[in-house]
This record gives sequence, structure tokens and C-alpha cells, in this order.
Amino acid sequence: MDQLVQQVRPHVSALLERDGNESVTRVQLREILRREGLKGGRNDRLSLVLQELRSDATTTTRSSAQ
Repeated sequence: MDQLVQQVRPHVSALLERDGNESVTRVQLREILRREGLKGGRNDRLSLVLQELRSDATTTTRSSAQ
């Protein structure tokens, strides 16, 4: 799961900027996985990946705000 997070992370900010939302959605995550040809898109794993990416975004937002 950590490897998948590392592979997806570089693509998240561009999608967030494009779509105007604050945290990555399941649809956006699936889009990244399809576009990059990444494996591991089972629903149980997606929830964990989303949780990790969203916690990263929250931490980054808090540090930027300070």
C-alpha cells in the first residue's frame, strides 16, 4: 500500500488544482491508477490509499497556513 501511495502522490496536486477540490476523491484516484497503468486498485486498498493521501494533504495545508 505504501508503494502505491508513493506512486500516486506526485499526480494528486495536478488533479486537485484541475478539479478545484481540497482532497483527492476515489474517482480521481481511479483516474490516476488507470492513466499511469498502476495495479492495486481494489476497493479495500483504495480506502487506505485515500486515507493516507488525505492525511498528507491535511498536514501540508496546515504547514502552509502557518
